[in-house]
Amino acid sequence: MLQARNLYFAIAIALGCNLLFSCNTSNKPDSGLESDSLTNHIADSLEMDSRTRDRLLYFATLDSVYQSNPRNVLSALLLGNERASQKTDFVLKSQETIPDTALRRKPFLILTDIDMPKSLEKIFDLNESMFMQVSSPAGLTNPKQMAVMEYAVQYAGTKVILILAHNNSRIIGAACDNVQTGLFPYITKELQNAMTTAQEFADRSSANKDFVNHVAQNQAQISLNLILAQSPQLKNWVSEGKVIIKSAYYNHSTGVVSLLQDNNPLNTLTKN
Repeated sequence: MLQARNLYFAIAIALGCNLLFSCNTSNKPDSGLESDSLTNHIADSLEMDSRTRDRLLYFATLDSVYQSNPRNVLSALLLGNERASQKTDFVLKSQETIPDTALRRKPFLILTDIDMPKSLEKIFDLNESMFMQVSSPAGLTNPKQMAVMEYAVQYAGTKVILILAHNNSRIIGAACDNVQTGLFPYITKELQNAMTTAQEFADRSSANKDFVNHVAQNQAQISLNLILAQSPQLKNWVSEGKVIIKSAYYNHSTGVVSLLQDNNPLNTLTKN
């Protein structure tokens, strides 16, 4: 009974702290990270057993994922990848269920390459139901996918859209080798901009993994800029702070997801 009281008391403190940080994100853009650290500290200080501690962290994570502040939702996503890459994941292993009121909401929409080597819930240590995934060759995007993104933000509660490239993409490697089989040249043509704007490499074939990975990151940036250029609705929602759209790169050797730098000023205008 005492342990249960400690759990509920700690959850109340953690959620209260999350709310406090949410109200002050204009000065602390990484408040979600601080909140997660504080939650860990509370759990540790109460000397909970691992099961009770994971329950506390699970509910605190759930709170940060399903809140309305896009910056905190993005922080929750990156913290999840930190857990997964360091093999300290607990959400994926949890037996807890997500409340019915949250199940219809999709806080994250991730645009991925079709040969993504790992499922999203394992990359980010979050529940599968939290994601809406759109897959395409090399992360290429088109108006139909943008329409899905608009729908997700307006009707599914999506707060973060991530264009996620990854290393050693086989389909990008095939394009670098100028494969001419069947209709594949259409994909190669779509990737021409990403390949021609890549930095100079002596070997610009699939044998050079650095070149392939550079093209993948280039394409993620191109897809991001294309989305903002071709969807006035998404562009407006970004400027209003309703959603964050970012490009990122997943290294499946290390398990780490890194946000890519972008030159579009709209992403720096996201309000709290």
